[in-house]
Amino acid sequence: MSEIFFYQFNKVRNWSIGIAENLTEEMANRQPDGFNNTMKWHLGHMVTEAEYFLFELSKQPVQLPNRYNQLFAPGTRPSEWKGEAPRLSELILTLKSQLERVKEISPELLNQPLEKPIHEFNSVLDAAAFSVLHESLHIGQIESMKRMLVVSAK
Repeated sequence: MSEIFFYQFNKVRNWSIGIAENLTEEMANRQPDGFNNTMKWHLGHMVTEAEYFLFELSKQPVQLPNRYNQLFAPGTRPSEWKGEAPRLSELILTLKSQLERVKEISPELLNQPLEKPIHEFNSVLDAAAFSVLHESLHIGQIESMKRMLVVSAK
């Protein structure tokens, strides 16, 4: 089962990185009508939540700046940010470095039960598998936002 997770996470994360690398800083900060967040928020949220699902829940070291939770946790939005958000280039580097850390997770760790079930996840693998689904959903939001920006520019 862990091989499927690693394959899927690698595939989805590389997709996220490719999309991010094709954005400009200005595009990443735009919030099209009808959307609650920016593309930058979605990228930051993906990396923040993957850190939670893959490292924090399994009691592994968390390697994101504290401000990421303040900016990108569920329920946050750019219109309420206090302070400076990371640049798009920083988020891209963080997506890449997190991918390398995920590749180092042992299959044994993935198969361990969580200390206490949370969000209906019983094992690290349950949470890890959800992270793939979660990131895919946010990629879809980014793609929709890009289309809206193109349409509104015409």
